[in-house]
Parts: sequence; structure tokens; C-alpha cells
Amino acid sequence: MALQFVFGNSGAGKSHYLYNFIVKEAMENPKRNYLVIVPEQFTMQTQKDLVMAHPNKGIMNIDVLSFGRLAHRIFEEVGQNQRIILDDTGKSLILRKIAGDCGKELRVLGGNLKKHGYISEMKSVISEFTQYNVDDETLERIAEHAGEQTYLYWKLRDISKVYRGFREYLSGKYITNEELLDVLCYVVKDSEILRDSVVVLDGFTGFTPVQNKIIGELMNISRRVAVTVT
Repeated sequence: MALQFVFGNSGAGKSHYLYNFIVKEAMENPKRNYLVIVPEQFTMQTQKDLVMAHPNKGIMNIDVLSFGRLAHRIFEEVGQNQRIILDDTGKSLILRKIAGDCGKELRVLGGNLKKHGYISEMKSVISEFTQYNVDDETLERIAEHAGEQTYLYWKLRDISKVYRGFREYLSGKYITNEELLDVLCYVVKDSEILRDSVVVLDGFTGFTPVQNKIIGELMNISRRVAVTVT
């Protein structure tokens, strides 16, 4: 395992350097897998850039993936995750049901959850909690620290109830896109696709805790991990 950082200002040519390096190595080692992991919105452009950089205009042993697509690819290989993956609409519907079931218990959010756009805001908050390993117990501790005399205390208690209800509803049946990465961490070691591969991470300004965990697992199984850093 080797870890490589490619440093440079924005526009300095970090991606160009890495893509040329990947293309050259992929041609020399046709049986090795090369994975370029980029943010979801950059996958198509990155594929185009790599194809244009390749002398043969083809990238047979180079895959361009987001973290989410990497999870799906590895699950298909190792046969994990049989739960239904919820999209944003599904999350919103579940949150509406939970809000209806426990609305009378919510001192701050009870009336607001019926307002236009509020469910969408709750969905975004829960998504961030999942990505940054914030659970309802953490919210309870923060609320206790704030004190019962504060508005923050009661708002956090309400959010914690909704969050707990959301997780209980999903338990064993559904999984969110954010949770996919947590599951991926446990199966990386079983993947032949990743074993002895070269992994490049490009286009990120930072990583969430669960993404950092995945990178750590990739470093244990891959031949090399390269990361561009602005």
C-alpha cells in the first residue's frame, strides 16, 4: 500500500497530471483495476477527459465512479445489502408519516412540520447527521448541555424524536444512500475488484467521516491510493 498526495493550487494541473499517470499505468498493466473516484456531478466529464487522454480513446480497465456508485459496484460483486434503497421522495414520505404519528409530542416542530419545505429541511438535516455519524444520543447530550430553559433544548429534543423514529422505521427494511457508505466499509476487504487496485480521488474539497473511513479501508487493500489536495 502506498499513499500519494498531489498538491497544487486550483487550476494548476493536478487532475491532468493524475489522469495521464493513470492512462500510462493502465496501458502498461491491462489486468489491474484503476478506479478514479470523483464527486457525483463530475463523473461524466472525468470519463470524457480520460478517454481523450488515452491514445486508444478507450479506458477498458479504468472505472470512473462516485462513492455511491463504488458502493453499488462492490455490493454487486460480494452480494451484500439486500435492503431497499430509499430515494429522496421515500425519505420525505416516511418523515411525513413520523411527523403525523408524533406531532403532538413535538413542542417546537409540531406545527412547523406541516409548513411547505420543512420536511425537505428535516430530510437534509438527517442526511448530514448520517454522513457525520451524529446519532440521537449525541443530540440528547447536546440538548442537556444547552439546558431546559433554552429554545435550542426543545428544538433538539424534537429533532431527536423524529430522527429516532426515522431510524426505527428503516431498521432492517430500508437503507439510505448515506448509509450505503457505512455498509461498504465492512465489505471492502472482500472485494477482488479493489484488491491490488490503484485508486485515485480527485475533485474533493474535503471528506466526511464515513468517506475517510472508506479511504482507510481502501489503503489496506489497494496497491496505491492517490489524492489531489488544493
